[in-house]
Amino acid sequence: MRDEQLKYVLERIDLDECEEVVGNHIYYIRKAIRQRYDKYDKGYGYTTDEYEFLVIAQNSEKQGIILRCGYGDLHWYILKKWREKGVLSNALRTGIIRKVWPENVKITCCYNFCDNREQKYNMTKHLADIAGLHLEN
Repeated sequence: MRDEQLKYVLERIDLDECEEVVGNHIYYIRKAIRQRYDKYDKGYGYTTDEYEFLVIAQNSEKQGIILRCGYGDLHWYILKKWREKGVLSNALRTGIIRKVWPENVKITCCYNFCDNREQKYNMTKHLADIAGLHLEN
């Protein structure tokens, strides 16, 4: 799921429908998400799959989201307003990944075209260490 999609999902999640995992901080939800995909015949179709998310929020204000990508990876997105304020680091320091998804022991670093690869790798390594996860190359 791309960053734009995660932002869209985050904006539409109702915290009242989530399970509060860490008081006034982290919420869990399993949600069916409809996504468009390209077909081989140049058309497109839609699929609906169920995904697991952790929502980072304080005082009912959503700050970010973590998507579980199976047992082998996570994808996170922090709203621009909350970036560089320790929102994701603080959430990961709670041990939430091991608590909610103990099977997830590793992550990978995915790059966008415009990313500074070294900087993104170092940040992902830092976050993996905080979460107690192994970063695969």
